Amino acid sequence: HNRNPCFSLTLQSSRVMTPVFAISSLAGRNVIPPGVHGNATWSPRMTARGGEHLGCSSFKTFKGGHGASVHKSPPRRAHRPVISCASLTVQEPSTGVEFPLVQKFWLGEEMRCIGAGARTKKVAFLGIKVYAVAVYAEAEKAARELGIRARGGFFESDDDYCSALLDGGFHKALQIHLVRNVEGTQFVEALAEALTPRMRLSGEMEKLETFSSFFQGQQLSKGSVITLLYRTDATLDIALSSPERPADLAAARASLCIKSASLCRALFETFLGESSVVPEARAVWAAGARQLLASDEVRRDTRRGGSG
Repeated sequence: HNRNPCFSLTLQSSRVMTPVFAISSLAGRNVIPPGVHGNATWSPRMTARGGEHLGCSSFKTFKGGHGASVHKSPPRRAHRPVISCASLTVQEPSTGVEFPLVQKFWLGEEMRCIGAGARTKKVAFLGIKVYAVAVYAEAEKAARELGIRARGGFFESDDDYCSALLDGGFHKALQIHLVRNVEGTQFVEALAEALTPRMRLSGEMEKLETFSSFFQGQQLSKGSVITLLYRTDATLDIALSSPERPADLAAARASLCIKSASLCRALFETFLGESSVVPEARAVWAAGARQLLASDEVRRDTRRGGSG
């Protein structure tokens, strides 16, 4: 029997996350998957290689306490197809920008979107949206590390969850999607204003200059995507793609790599730290971290239940 149905999740909130553990671990269990909150609907979707929809004739439905429903398909007999999940996205509500829920970057590791927020610039007393930004992390590694911290009593506030994402020993990324035309100089000068005090303290201003020079003279049109990947070896990878030539990030190569723990930390602290340039997004990212933690707790409970 095929007990590995593939599920699709319709997301209507940037706070929704899918479970970290394999969906197949739910087979035969009357449980609601963790991390399904708000307006979210799970439905079975089996797709053969090439995109052919296979469908299911009957479903069993469970109702969750947050308006979510789970549909589980009956087992299918061999010959079973190659199964892949439908593409899922997380939407930043104020800009409408959608980010892939699951994404592979050039390191080859699968990463999950923790949530998204928007950068607003004040111009003549008006708030102008400049870009949407999402945080990605290696979900399974992040969830396990969050679990260790939770069992140690580390978490009390949103600040603690954002600090855990910032300090965690796993790959993480910022993906920035421009929603208006911006000159590269303007973009990097706004970041450099926040980065300079931190980099001056570390004595690595030349690293910041290398980072800034990459954007000098660039024309960042609406729809451009900037990916900033913080590797566990304290290297910052930078990639830029235009709407005319969108990049396949799994096959892409970083346009620039800067080895600097100080720059990596300062850049991600600019977004995740207490003085974030997107302060409203910190609550979203903290909620995403909580959902990763919940997924780890259910994974642990599922393993304990399975061993009995």
